[in-house]
Amino acid sequence: MLLKKVLSLFLLVVSFSPFGVEESFGYSYGMRGKDTLEAVYEDVVALIEEKNYAEIKKEAEKIEVPFKNFYNYYGINLKPAFLQAIEQEDGKKLIITFEQLVYFAIREKLYWNRKEELKKAIAARARLRVISQYFGLLKQKIKAHDRENKSSYRGEIVKLLVDMSATLGSPGVFGYQARPPDLETFTALGKRLEEVFVIIFPHFKEGYSAPIVPH
Repeated sequence: MLLKKVLSLFLLVVSFSPFGVEESFGYSYGMRGKDTLEAVYEDVVALIEEKNYAEIKKEAEKIEVPFKNFYNYYGINLKPAFLQAIEQEDGKKLIITFEQLVYFAIREKLYWNRKEELKKAIAARARLRVISQYFGLLKQKIKAHDRENKSSYRGEIVKLLVDMSATLGSPGVFGYQARPPDLETFTALGKRLEEVFVIIFPHFKEGYSAPIVPH
């Protein structure tokens, strides 16, 4: 009876945490911790405050892969706008362009989880963890939006991430209390997540409308 209670508690904690323990399936494959896109975003924000645009140009080289991938996926090339903002030393435009890049990355990871029908459990949970990290990059602006508009989108996003984690299913422990993934619910929650981001960040609208067609 005691073993059964311990196993139940363990499964509850693992299954409903949006922050998985698997390797990151972002742009630093095989590395634990920050995704490359996340790390460069934080560096760029700091460098904008220092007005060090020469160093930002070097940082842009580190995210060449997502620039190329998202152009192939969405048919939208964000790199020229990013480089133009650096040349013009326009910090605001630079952040807006980078935020769009982050949104593309979120949509991409949701797409691959749907494409694989949540059958690759480790990859699915790792991608969701990276999405949670990307949410962290945008969190301050989301909180500011909520204050200004008396909305509660930050709380909704947190709940969506937790609920999405629950749809990934669980192998259980030696088969005990195993749960299959729920692709239908995951898809609906992911769609709402994409929509909420567009409500808060109107400049995501183009990225939201663009179909994902990997080449």
